Amino acid sequence: MVSRLCVAILTVLLLVLCSSSAWTQYNESPMLRELVEAGVLPPVEQRLPAEPLVIEPVHGIGEYGGTWYSMAPPFGWFGITRMSMYGHSPVRWVDDGLGIEPNWVQSWESNDDATIWTLHMRQGIRWSDGAPFSGHDFIFWWEDMALDPEMSEPVPDMFTAGGRPADISLVDDFTIQIEFAQPAPLLLQHLAIILNTGIAGPRLIVPAHYLIQFHPRYTEDYQTYETLEDKADWTQHLDSPLLTEWIPVAHAPGEYVKFERNPYYYAVDPDGNQLPYIDHRHVSITMDYEVLQLHLMDGQIDFHLRPYPGLMTLTAMLDNQEAGDYEVLQWSGGSGTGPMFFPNWNHPDEARRELYREPDFLRALSLAINRGRIQNTLFFGLGRQTTGTFSAKAVEYTRHPQGSDILDEWVASYVAFEPERAKGMLDALGVVDQNGDGWRDMPNGEPLTLRIDYSTEADQTTIMTTEMVKADWEDIGLKVDMNPLSNEMFFMTQMNASFDVMNSWEVGDGPDHIVYPQWIVPIDGFRWAPLYGSWYQQMQFGTAHDQDELEPRDRMPPREQPDPEGPVARLQALYDRARLETDESVRDDLAMQMVRIHIDEGPFFIGTVADLPQIVVRSNAMRNVPYPEDLAQGGFVNPFIMSYPAIVNPAQFWLDR
Repeated sequence: MVSRLCVAILTVLLLVLCSSSAWTQYNESPMLRELVEAGVLPPVEQRLPAEPLVIEPVHGIGEYGGTWYSMAPPFGWFGITRMSMYGHSPVRWVDDGLGIEPNWVQSWESNDDATIWTLHMRQGIRWSDGAPFSGHDFIFWWEDMALDPEMSEPVPDMFTAGGRPADISLVDDFTIQIEFAQPAPLLLQHLAIILNTGIAGPRLIVPAHYLIQFHPRYTEDYQTYETLEDKADWTQHLDSPLLTEWIPVAHAPGEYVKFERNPYYYAVDPDGNQLPYIDHRHVSITMDYEVLQLHLMDGQIDFHLRPYPGLMTLTAMLDNQEAGDYEVLQWSGGSGTGPMFFPNWNHPDEARRELYREPDFLRALSLAINRGRIQNTLFFGLGRQTTGTFSAKAVEYTRHPQGSDILDEWVASYVAFEPERAKGMLDALGVVDQNGDGWRDMPNGEPLTLRIDYSTEADQTTIMTTEMVKADWEDIGLKVDMNPLSNEMFFMTQMNASFDVMNSWEVGDGPDHIVYPQWIVPIDGFRWAPLYGSWYQQMQFGTAHDQDELEPRDRMPPREQPDPEGPVARLQALYDRARLETDESVRDDLAMQMVRIHIDEGPFFIGTVADLPQIVVRSNAMRNVPYPEDLAQGGFVNPFIMSYPAIVNPAQFWLDR
């Protein structure tokens, strides 16, 4: 009798043989086959790596051909389109951030304390112009761009530890070694954020064979770095080689961008068909959201996610599905706040700064908001009313023993609509009407007007939410002005901490609290405590104490050291421990301690209605688009670092015309 071990070995061998035989011949799009027959391209076997990335289609093997039609605003076509392609990323998120899988990095390992990482690249990948891709492309970016003081390319935080850059070297042409001064247990998660150079992270790789001709260190033709900086932006130079699924081939500014399949894209489906299935993409440019809506309802767009149509259009979109020959899907956004508000923790006015840091003032603002009215009026009863939290999809809430209870407590902490309680809190703080004009004043007697700063590019839903919150705050005696700002000024007021009360984008991010914690912990020059965040950022570069003789707002960048006993300093200290912690359970516990500070001493940001669905439109011809039930968490659409729709692999979409 054959032993069970022998049976297992024979089974494995049979699987290996079957798998090997499946890869003796690849298939390709007819448009590429014609180019091979014409001698323009080498055969598909020579265009794919030794071990291609295998992408499993959502609903079944697709068919080649067709043009994917979509629309984008002029300022965002490159960002929106980049977010549909995962080609440049070393590794990739899967299952809504619950896992990480290989991309052009095929495997990896680290030592026990995560100070040394080794990345093994997929051998045989080629750039879109056919040039070989190797570790030298990574090293060129690192040594000749990121580390070059003449370049604007900064050293990314993910490659900085102990106040200095990591030591990065090549073991061989396809093996990268990264050595840190301190543990870097979250390197893979940070690498998964990288999406096609410049979206949610640094470049990491560039086509060295293309850019070297513009680098002053390697040629006498250029004496400055201006041309190199310019050529590194592939959205402006269509001749730049790429690793993406599709590559741009024509761009008429303000009108359209055309893409075609990358003949050297390194992925196949399980049957050995080189991806993507779709041959061409046509992105029409429009600034008019009504035009976008009409094109969606007329069935002229094959797949659309960003810019979001908005839930106010949901009924009309659903009613028109049959006439427009499309289907409306609702993928979960993953937001922990929905439209949200935060007073300036680093306000330039000392009296306001003191008031805006008072927990009961923040809680009064939250308790005064009628979230039920917002939810029913603007969001059809969808989503979840919330005080404002990190995304509920963060993995700690299921991994940590008390995670779900802590999340529920945070959501409910100051979510109730209790305007009388809010008034009592303000009265106790001395925020009362002192001059008889009907509006509450500062405790020192100065007039108090809450100025809600928001971007002129905010969508209509956000503006209407702001108008409702304004009315709620005025109902408890707080005078409120709405202050629209150009997008440039909107970000500038955050960087220099001159805003009053900000209506900003939401808190989502993830997939855990430590990978991208900027809303939980001030570590950059934006959000609710921008001066403290800038201080922390400069601490990582060892320059926080430079210019100490200057006032905080006169420093470059503006920054200020937080009170060592205050909540911000304690949050930063917890984060410092967590980002170096190799034990996942300890990291989770530290994350929950951060949340506890937000519950006990906040809210530092004030949410409204969280985890709203996002409208996804697919034409009935577009196949392999996931339904919510196909997605591990129903979707995690909103955070840029989660890379939707790239995470669902549009390379496996196909058109059934």
